[in-house]
Amino acid sequence: MRISFVIPAFNEANWIEACIGHIDAAVTDCRSMRAAPFATEIIVVDNNSSDNTAELAEAAGAQVVFEPVNQISRA
Repeated sequence: MRISFVIPAFNEANWIEACIGHIDAAVTDCRSMRAAPFATEIIVVDNNSSDNTAELAEAAGAQVVFEPVNQISRA
């Protein structure tokens, strides 16, 4: 089983690391309660941010995908 977390993000440099950290903590808690292992991935969709959201997300371990059109539904 694979669980994917997709985070649409636009100029979220102040929050993206904490968001990814909370997901990591929740996954760790779930893994400790389950006998069956599962794989996870965190994907941040950078919606043409003008700050360093993408760099911070990548440094925190997320895969970053770029969406150039500023629209939440596209991200």
